[in-house]
Formats: sequence, C-alpha cells, structure tokens
Amino acid sequence: MKIKSIEFKNFASYGNSIQKIEFEDDKAELLLTLGKNGHGKTTIANAIVYALYGKVEGVKMADLPNRINKELWVRIELQCKTTTVEIERGLMPNRFKVLLNGIEFDKAGKKSVQDYLEEEIFGIPYHVFKNIIILSVNDFKSFLTMTNHDKRQIIDKMFGFSILNDMQKQIKDERRDLKIELDSYEKELSQLSENIVSVNMKLNQLLAEADTKNKEEIESLKTSLKKYDSNRLKLEEASNKVSDMISSNSSDLQEKQSKYTSLKYELVELKKKLALYETDKCPTCEGELTSSFHQERKKEIESKAESLPSDISKAETKVNDIKSNISDLRVKDKAINDKVSTINTNIRNLKNELVKIKDSLNSNNDFSHLKQIIEEFEIQESSKSNLKDETSGNYNFLEIIEEVLGEDGVKNLAIQTILPGLNANIAAMGQTMHLPFHIRFDEKFNCLINHLGEEINPLTLSTGERKKADFIIIIAIIKILKLRFPQLNLLFLDELLSSVDADGVHNILKILSQVIKDSKINTFVINHTVLPHELFDKKIQIYRENGFSKLDIEVIE
Repeated sequence: MKIKSIEFKNFASYGNSIQKIEFEDDKAELLLTLGKNGHGKTTIANAIVYALYGKVEGVKMADLPNRINKELWVRIELQCKTTTVEIERGLMPNRFKVLLNGIEFDKAGKKSVQDYLEEEIFGIPYHVFKNIIILSVNDFKSFLTMTNHDKRQIIDKMFGFSILNDMQKQIKDERRDLKIELDSYEKELSQLSENIVSVNMKLNQLLAEADTKNKEEIESLKTSLKKYDSNRLKLEEASNKVSDMISSNSSDLQEKQSKYTSLKYELVELKKKLALYETDKCPTCEGELTSSFHQERKKEIESKAESLPSDISKAETKVNDIKSNISDLRVKDKAINDKVSTINTNIRNLKNELVKIKDSLNSNNDFSHLKQIIEEFEIQESSKSNLKDETSGNYNFLEIIEEVLGEDGVKNLAIQTILPGLNANIAAMGQTMHLPFHIRFDEKFNCLINHLGEEINPLTLSTGERKKADFIIIIAIIKILKLRFPQLNLLFLDELLSSVDADGVHNILKILSQVIKDSKINTFVINHTVLPHELFDKKIQIYRENGFSKLDIEVIE
C-alpha cells in the first residue's frame, strides 16, 4: 500500500481551505513537521488513518469535524499492487466513495465496502497500520522497559503473528469447552457408577429382605387360611341348620295354612246353612223347618259358627308367626351366605398370594425393574465412557496444536528466523550512533543490554540513552517490516526526539535519512522545537490563521 496523496478540509482544527500533501513515486522524503502544541501536527496522520479506515482510535466520530465549519472532507489516493485506489469520505454530511482504477466501486452496505478494502485491497488491518506508521511519544512505551507481554503484542501485530494468536485463542477456547465437557462426563460417570453400586446394594438388600419376608408372609397366609377355613365350616353348619329350620317351618306353614283355609271354608258353609233356616222352608221341597230336629240342628250350626272366628284368628296368627320366622331365617341365611362368600373370596386371594410368593421363590425373587435400571445405567456408563474417550482424544490433540501455535512453537521458529537480521541491524546502528553498550533480543524477545560483558538494567540508562536505543530498535523493526509490506511508504515519528541531546538528534536524523531513502518510506518527524533543517527534504510548517490551522510546505535545498 503506497500512499500517493492526501487532501482534507474541516478536519479537527483545520478550516475550509483544502490542505494537500503529495508524495513522490520514485523516492522517499524526510519531512520536518513543525508547529505549536494543538496546532494540528498529529491531525495529518489522523486524516490519513480516517481516509483509509473510516475511524480514528480514541476519537469519537462526532469530534472529528471542525467545530465551526463542520462538513469534514478527506480524499486519499494510493497504489495497492496494480490497483489505483481513490477514497473520498465526509462527515456532516456523510460521504463514502471508492474508485478502483477510475471505476466507482458499488457494493450494498458501506461496511462491506470497508471490509473489501481492508481484506482484498490494502492487505493491512487497521491495528497493524496504526502501530506501524504512527509512533508517538504520548503512547510510545520503551522497548527496553516494557513488559514481555506488551512487547509480544507489538511484535505479534507487526509481524502478522496475530492470526496465530487468534487461532491459539480459538483452540484454547475450544479446549476449555472440551475440558468443561470432560469434567461433565467425569461427574456423570461418577454419578452413574454410584447409582449402579447403590441399586445393586438395594437389590441385594431387597433379595435378602424378600426371602425373609416371603417366609413370614407364607406362615401368615397359612394361618389366615386355616382361620378362614374354620370360620367357613362353622358358617356352613349354621347355614345348614337354618336351612333345616326354614324347611321345617315351611312344612308347618303349609299345614297351618291348610287348616286356616279349611276353617274359613267351614265358616262360609255354616253361614250358608244358617241362611236356609232364616226362611224356615227347605229350598228344595219347600217343607217346614220348624221341627225340633231342625231347631236343634240350627242351634248346633249357630254354636259352631260362633266358635269358628276365634279358631280362624288363632290359625291366622300361627300362619303369620310361621311366615315371620321363615323371613327371619331367610335373612339370617342370606347373612351367613354373604359371610361365606366373603370368606371364600378371601381364601382365593390368599391362595393367589401364596401362588405369587411361590412363583417369586421359584424365580429367585426376580426384581426385574431394578435389574432393568442397572442395565440402563450400565448402557449409559458405556456410552458416556466412549464419549469421554473421544473428547479426551480431541482435547489432547488441541493441546498439542495449542503448544505448536504458542510461544515455544511456530512463533518461536519465526522469531528465530527474524532475530538474526534484527539484532544485526541493531548492532550496526548502535555502532553508528556510538552507543557505549550493546543491545540484542533473545528468543523470548527479552531485550538484553550489555556493557563490557556485564548485563545492564535498562532503568539505569538516562532518558536520552533510552530514546536512542528505542530509536535504533524501531528502525531495525521497520527495515524488517518493509520486507513484509514492500509498498508501505509512510511513517510518523511524533515527538520521539524529545529528551535526546543535540549530538544524538543529529546521529538519529542521519541514520533515519539513510534508512528512509533505502526503504523508500516518507517519514514525518513531528517536533515542537527546531531541528537541523539541512538533514530534511521538506519542511511542513503548521500554524493558525483566523482561528484555523493551515500548513505550508517548503522544499529544503
């Protein structure tokens, strides 16, 4: 990605007049960028970052346009391999236009266009570009004193190890999930094993209890059967007696009912005869019935007729008494039969229970439901064990892959490839700048400083010495980065020369000038104090006019 020009207006403190910076195609320039604090030196870098990526780290989008004029606008032209790219952006109003080789690129959704630019055209993610081209004293940490973790993050981003880190993190997350899954299988298997032992113990306990219980139940059932059988015999005897009494009473009833009927019939006949004597004539011969014989006969009939109602009443009472006795006997007989029926039912139930117990004893007290539970637990245990083995294999495989992608794996091999060239460049520039100590990085990217064979604590160096050492390291890294991003042609060094003595500044600028010429990297040296102009190709003066920032570009002969 080689930037050819940048234009912008109403960006931060800059006003409505268009500011434009162009870069030579065939050479690199060292650009001295001067201006007071707050006049807009760093804004140049921010305008380039916004033009390319549509955002600026640490700044809200609403704060980018000039507070008075609004209507922020930027336009950048760059060369990405064989593609000429023109990007135009704006805020208040929003604007986003992309030309590829002069043809407008149109794709639904601005986010998809931005993704396409970063992934297919630039080939440099935002965080890598930001770390490579802008090095500011405000957020710059010394390579000599920063933690290994911070150094690793910078090196990973600069040399493209981030993708390995992402892969390692993804694998680590997958391995963590597998560990959780393994722990879950362990718990489930432990629980299943406990369940199998518990059910087996319960089964054995029940078998023992069942054996004792069955024996007790058999004895109890036999006792109950004997009792019921004895009661049934007694009731059957009582039933037979009642039946005999009912039969006897029925015979007596028949006899008494016959006598009762005869008496009633006799009374009716007597009444008929008395009716004949009422006329004193025979209805057949019409003879007189007044003779003494007839009168005696009449008296006998009347006497007998008068006594019969009493006999009939007594006979009726005896018939009713016998009927009542028979009814009571039948009720009693029914009650006895009901009891006998209930006893017979209970006897059948007891016999069925005995049959069940006998069958249970013959089948060795088979608790099929418990055995089924144990079998199901064992099937689950086997299945979970297989899943655990499979998951454990995947976990071990990912553990190996994570180690390969870790600090001691592929990255370490890559760093071993990079380190010789990096340390050689650091050593060469250290001699050029007459540093009284040697700097090198080991395979863990620890920064080692030696003086006359003794290791020096970086914290014992002066601020100027640390700045010189850091500058050497930065330049060495940039040289290697240029191999990875050959079209990269831009670098901002923001206030990095503060606290460095005049001799050190001169040496740094001489080295920097040579490096940027060899690497073809246009470098902005941003400073608020005057630097040796003769070592620069151009001077960009930032100043305020009528409250707005402007820049003037002067070629230094």
